[in-house]
Amino acid sequence: MGWGAFSAGALAVLAYVAQMVIGLDMATWLFWVITGVGSVATVATVWLASRRVTTANEAAKAATKNQRRAFEDVLVPLAANLGQIVSSSSKAERIALQQQTKQAIVSLTASLIGPQDVRACFLEQVPGTPLGQREVKCRNSLWSGRNVAPVTTFRETDLRGKELLKLLDDGTSTFVENVDQLPAALKPDSDSYKTYIACSVKAGDESFGVLAVDGLRPGDLHQDDVTMVGVFARMLGVALAVKK
Repeated sequence: MGWGAFSAGALAVLAYVAQMVIGLDMATWLFWVITGVGSVATVATVWLASRRVTTANEAAKAATKNQRRAFEDVLVPLAANLGQIVSSSSKAERIALQQQTKQAIVSLTASLIGPQDVRACFLEQVPGTPLGQREVKCRNSLWSGRNVAPVTTFRETDLRGKELLKLLDDGTSTFVENVDQLPAALKPDSDSYKTYIACSVKAGDESFGVLAVDGLRPGDLHQDDVTMVGVFARMLGVALAVKK
């Protein structure tokens, strides 16, 4: 606690005493009792405020450290997977590694974006479906986070699916801060989430699907999170593009 805090405390004590004794005829001992009580209370208040700031700073540092550790725990094996995918000469091995990479990126997204109860999933584009009837769906349980499965299929024949597939075609991202502010036709079918981010997974002109993360409450996700989800989506696109 610095001199500024002590100075503020001293001024507060003087103000306290002035309010208590002005216009009162009291014994000397009573004056000092009042002054002492005011001093202790004020200094304690200032110290506690200072302690709260210190504790908040320590908590923020610890959270940052834990987030970095979680990032490293998933990113290191993910980078190794990418190297193996590129160098593998076996199609079966490459497909298995690509599947592992999908799950790793979904888990990483759920772990590092927003609070603990967010949910992430990879909505893969279903191959072989004609334009206008395309689908993206969460296959092989490729989701992570809170223990409630996401909506698994979005179809181009309905408005929500059409918007999602347009995002995929354009190679863009979207952030919806509060789904209750969406037009009725674009709102989710249930109250299982209130905010979401969706990023296209592409490599060059080839589209693979959408990486999505959602939260239970408005404010769980932020505009700044879009950049990180986009990075994960691009990494996944690179991993899936390898076909040699």
